[in-house]
Amino acid sequence: MVEAENQRLETPLHEACRQGNVKIVMLLFNTNPWVACKLNYQNESPFFMACSNGHLKVVKLLLNQPWLRELEEDGIDQNCLHVAASRGHTGVVKKILDVCPNFAQKIDKNGQFPLHSASSKGHREITQMLLQLDSDIAVQFSNDGYTPLHLAAMNGKAAILEEFLSMAPTSFQYLTKQGETVFHLLVRYNHYDAFVYLVQVFADTYLFHCPDQYGNTILHLAAYGGRYQIVEYLIRRTTIEVNSRNLKGLTALDILKQAEGNAQILLFKLLQDKAKKTSEVEECNTNTSEEPESSLSRNKENLISNGLGLMRLSKGRRQELNEMAHSRQNKQHEMYSEALQNTRNTITVVAILVATVSFTAGVSPPGGVYQEGPHKGKSVAGKTTAFRVFLLSNNIALFTSLCIVVVLVSIIPFKRKAQMRLLVIAHKVLWVAVAFMATAYVAAVWVTMPHDHGRWVLVALLSTTGATLGTAFIGLTVMLVEHWLRKLKWRKEQQKRGKELEDLRMKRLGSFNSDMESSNLQGYHSY
Repeated sequence: MVEAENQRLETPLHEACRQGNVKIVMLLFNTNPWVACKLNYQNESPFFMACSNGHLKVVKLLLNQPWLRELEEDGIDQNCLHVAASRGHTGVVKKILDVCPNFAQKIDKNGQFPLHSASSKGHREITQMLLQLDSDIAVQFSNDGYTPLHLAAMNGKAAILEEFLSMAPTSFQYLTKQGETVFHLLVRYNHYDAFVYLVQVFADTYLFHCPDQYGNTILHLAAYGGRYQIVEYLIRRTTIEVNSRNLKGLTALDILKQAEGNAQILLFKLLQDKAKKTSEVEECNTNTSEEPESSLSRNKENLISNGLGLMRLSKGRRQELNEMAHSRQNKQHEMYSEALQNTRNTITVVAILVATVSFTAGVSPPGGVYQEGPHKGKSVAGKTTAFRVFLLSNNIALFTSLCIVVVLVSIIPFKRKAQMRLLVIAHKVLWVAVAFMATAYVAAVWVTMPHDHGRWVLVALLSTTGATLGTAFIGLTVMLVEHWLRKLKWRKEQQKRGKELEDLRMKRLGSFNSDMESSNLQGYHSY
């Protein structure tokens, strides 16, 4: 009975640990200690059950067995410390860390440490214990590219941010895969109180002004997401650079112009006034040869916060940020140019492959040829309708693919638009070649297959072809239409912003690439 299992593969010990009944656990454990190693259908041990439900006495009892600890360390089941930390069972976490401190280094299937679990749920005391044990875990990334601090920011846990600030301040320097700081995450997930707390600590530092990989400052992000309370706070209470432009050449003012509502109108006026004042101050500073020494000294106070050494943004630093944005833009253009070249090479290789297959099928027709007699060397099935369909489709596939190869190896475009136009034409012709090659294959199969099987075989062949190749063609067509619509919308927005913005963008970041700009968020586009 001790080893009996229910439908979920759970033993009585599982249920006893879930309920936290210490006497029953001791009785079952003494009867058969090895039952503690059994896992249910979710790969959870009795020890995991006790940790999950926060039964400290049961956890202590099981941790007193050295052999069981060794099995847990070897990963017999799910991560017990993770679930205890996630659910806020402080006593259980403390006991596990006292007996098995190396459990803090274990990761789950998502690449998260127990510190990730505690931080995302906002359990301050557990976070503190884990940071005291090993503060290096604070800068470890999960499979999704987030540190424990990032998860705390995404969930708006101000108390956890405070713990990281005092115990692991260097973790604030680590960015997400999208180049986002904790400020970007707080704005994106609209955690106003936690945002205000961090602004009071990091006001006018590089961390505060740092743009993401798209050149968006936190003001851009707040305007994009309609976080008008944060926008108002940034305008009224901080020294945020309101005239800063992202990689699309937009300021927060440009973004608010496209929004609607009374709040948008009020913030638009506030932002417009501040933008004018900022421009006037910059012009005044340009005409002024020197600043008083006392002013400079005041601007250099409070430069270091909690050991981070984050300096206030000077004019040179802002120029450096612009150069960084320009560098990111150049990198994107290089990647795009390389992708275009790889696409051209791929189309050439596929066209050669289609031509090879079609040529082989043409000289070795389905059904074979006569070996003797007056029709020697002629196709046996040459007079059938299916063979005529095969012959026509195969020749179209062969010669269209050969045309693609000849054109691509004969023309060397040295401008992006010309190369894109060439690839679009070659790509669509390749669609035609592949479609006719598939049609030739279906016709060839019909020629060689005995017809006594009935017409359902032909229906099955056509259904398979339509369901696979047809679905791919339709899906790509839909993606292409969506891309055209995005590009059309982007061009209309550019026309609304006027020639002045376009000239400024051309001066700062070079010419527009409408395909890349309109699909910046997607990271890809059809053609």
